[in-house]
Amino acid sequence: MTITLDRPLERALVARLALARGVAVSDERLARDLWGDVDLARPRERLRVLASRLRANLGDAASALSRTSAGYVLDASPSDVVAAEQALSVGSREAIAAALALWRGDSLADLRAVPFGFAEGERLDALRVDLRVARLAVEQEAGAGIELRAELEELVGAHPLHERLSCMLALALYRGGRQADALTVLSRLRSRLSDELGVDPAPETASVELQILRQEAPGGAPRRSLPAAGTTFLGRDADRAAIAERLSVTRLVTLTGVAGSGKTRLALEVARVVERPVVWLDLTAVRAEDEILPALIAVAGDDYLTELEGAVLVVDNAEHLLSAASAVVTDLLSATGKLSVLATSQRPLLAEGEEVRHVGALPPAAATLLFCDRSGAEPSADVDAICAAVDHLPLGVELAAGLTRTLSVPQLARRLDDRLRLLVGGLRGSRQRHSSLRAALDWSHELLDDVQQAVLRRAGVFLGGWTLEAAEEVLAFDGVEVSDVASALTELADRNLIAVSEGPRFRMLETVRHYALDKLATESETVRARHLAWCSAFVTARDIRADTSVVMASFYEEWANLLSAMETAVGTPRAGDGLRLAVDMYDAWMVRGLVVQAARVYEALIDADVPDEVRAPALCNYGFFCTQIGRLTLASSLLDRAAPLAEGDDLLTIRVLYYRAITDIQRGRPAAAISWAERGYAVAKRIDHVTYVSALRCVLAIAQMYAGDLDASLENHVAANAIDRSSGDEHGLARGLVNESMTLLSAGDVMTAVDRAEEAEALSERLGDAIGLTHVGMIGARVCLLAWDFDEAVDRLRTVLDDAEAGADTGLLRVDLAYALLCREDLAGAAAELALALSYSDEQDLTWLAAQPVAAQLAEEEGDAARANEIATAARAEFAARGFGWPFTVDRLPVLDD
Repeated sequence: MTITLDRPLERALVARLALARGVAVSDERLARDLWGDVDLARPRERLRVLASRLRANLGDAASALSRTSAGYVLDASPSDVVAAEQALSVGSREAIAAALALWRGDSLADLRAVPFGFAEGERLDALRVDLRVARLAVEQEAGAGIELRAELEELVGAHPLHERLSCMLALALYRGGRQADALTVLSRLRSRLSDELGVDPAPETASVELQILRQEAPGGAPRRSLPAAGTTFLGRDADRAAIAERLSVTRLVTLTGVAGSGKTRLALEVARVVERPVVWLDLTAVRAEDEILPALIAVAGDDYLTELEGAVLVVDNAEHLLSAASAVVTDLLSATGKLSVLATSQRPLLAEGEEVRHVGALPPAAATLLFCDRSGAEPSADVDAICAAVDHLPLGVELAAGLTRTLSVPQLARRLDDRLRLLVGGLRGSRQRHSSLRAALDWSHELLDDVQQAVLRRAGVFLGGWTLEAAEEVLAFDGVEVSDVASALTELADRNLIAVSEGPRFRMLETVRHYALDKLATESETVRARHLAWCSAFVTARDIRADTSVVMASFYEEWANLLSAMETAVGTPRAGDGLRLAVDMYDAWMVRGLVVQAARVYEALIDADVPDEVRAPALCNYGFFCTQIGRLTLASSLLDRAAPLAEGDDLLTIRVLYYRAITDIQRGRPAAAISWAERGYAVAKRIDHVTYVSALRCVLAIAQMYAGDLDASLENHVAANAIDRSSGDEHGLARGLVNESMTLLSAGDVMTAVDRAEEAEALSERLGDAIGLTHVGMIGARVCLLAWDFDEAVDRLRTVLDDAEAGADTGLLRVDLAYALLCREDLAGAAAELALALSYSDEQDLTWLAAQPVAAQLAEEEGDAARANEIATAARAEFAARGFGWPFTVDRLPVLDD
């Protein structure tokens, strides 16, 4: 029940007594709180009149106000205030957020003229500030940094003497790489405390300031996810300072030079000193051009443009993907206003505005200092000679220093004529890649024992690093025992031939890895077969659907190895095992949404010699991935090949029917798709296969949506999602919620559709599902279309298209974009997007069907009524023939005169 009190004094009396929380308030205190310290005539009588009026307005609730010998009592509690105070004591993010939502403006704003109202309003406003501080503290403790700056600056401006707020602002700035600004905030606080209160900062404030000065503040610069250096940085201090300075005035600096010149280490040190957020993108393990953007998203997040704005992006080891890396960097610089890029590559990116800085040999004195630091030797003529023999290249110096574990410095120097002079391959001007380092590696290799040599060369098959357990499985054979591997790896790490990171996890510099692979020679097939076997065992031992996010985290770490094992199997006796691994990788590819990558691997391996029980699922999977990237004719052909192989096997039969349904949906044939889905569902139901029962109901629901049977579609989606929830299938649920949302949108239930999409988005983000996030973005754009907010729809669709995996089928997205542009009266833009959408189709598929109404509307807007009528008439006939009735398409058909 809501009671409205129009008179301010009555509202003031209720507020004052409610704030007393059931405790009686004496007449004298109540009169003073309501009217102040003025000399009132007969205050008790005035209170009785006010109380009487209040009871009359309270109506049925009049009994809540009573009078006792101690004064007036109101049987009421300020529930919002109580909730806020409890939230502050609990301290959870959810409770604090709920409490803050209770405020609708300044506290007691309409009662500030009443004496108690001002003081109580100030107290409640202070409680609100305390809640905001508590919320920000929770977020900061969880790792938030510079993103809190705006709100903290607002609060510090309003409360300049609030020490905790100033400390939190300083920490946020520090975490964003702005140490100087952080210290300025605390210096300003110290001055104000001294000038206005005559006091020093609290010990806690002084401690924060000292931690920031020493760069020891907790959670410093969380956006600086930089590789560990492991050793001191020597010899390039001036270069580091100069490059950091250039990044403040230019947007793209590329460090070039031969392998081993120290480009990566110099970039790392620059990244450590710039007072800006830093994102580190290592392209070493990125194998294909279309994988650069997913790699960036993996380190910067889905909202990577926001993350990169104002930051420094380090693109390391770009030489093997030069053209694609240049294009990505150019696009990022165009899409941001304050991003700077520091790239390392053996060659320039050749991007507009690029400033190239060559990283060559160290100065002789710096090379000597580096050698002595790494070896513990004293400077000497012998050291100078050794450094000169490796051309003063940092990697060569480090490798030579590593040899001092076996040889003394004089012994190394005496062998210059025998070996180290060969570090340049006998020709100083040679352009041969790694000419000097190759000889250095030869020298290091010859001083290893047989087991260490075998471990080094065999470890070259690992890409992206490896664990000790993996090394023991792959490398221990023919002269190398399992017990030998750990000690050999330790020795190789001591000699700087491999690196060790947290985990522990081992990795090689690319220079050393290529050298190792060259040495592998006749063992290559055996070692690669063992590597492939380890990868297969790794995958089959993990059930993605049992604990998707945890298992996928382990897959991310080994992804480069898994992909390499399959790619290097092509055209070898291992091709069949490579195809088996590709079949086992199906769920992992699906969870990550890397359908283009998957299709590329299957294309290379699909004709390998394997038994039918492997070939059938391989053909099924390949067909499905082809469907996902718009190669529908090939997909149908592959599924036709799989069908006879599946006879007699219920599970394979279900898969063929399931994929055929999906393919016919994409071909714009919902009636045929419904038939395939119903047949598959019947088999799944007969054998009581819960996963496929859910999957078939989901695909049936999608086909029914495109057929226009929205009630049946929604019923099947709800049932399928309920199965996935109960079975814990997060990936299936994420995709199912997206599809349910699409049906709800088609039926006009926007609010419920948005709720489902938000849940799907949270799951997709946690699982790293790129396709799921693309579909969620498409739903958001369609919500805007339904709301006639065409500008926002265009922006969202372009963002989704930019984020989609390279090569993915984006035809329907482009049809929606063409429609939005058409509604914005951008006819040229609409025509261009429509043409691009149709270019993705290899037949008259779903994209082609969706494009017809937009094409008819476009012809009508261009003044060609005859052409518009022709397109619309043909489309209606085609819709009827295929059983196609999706409102998002059918409702766009223009109504034209015959």
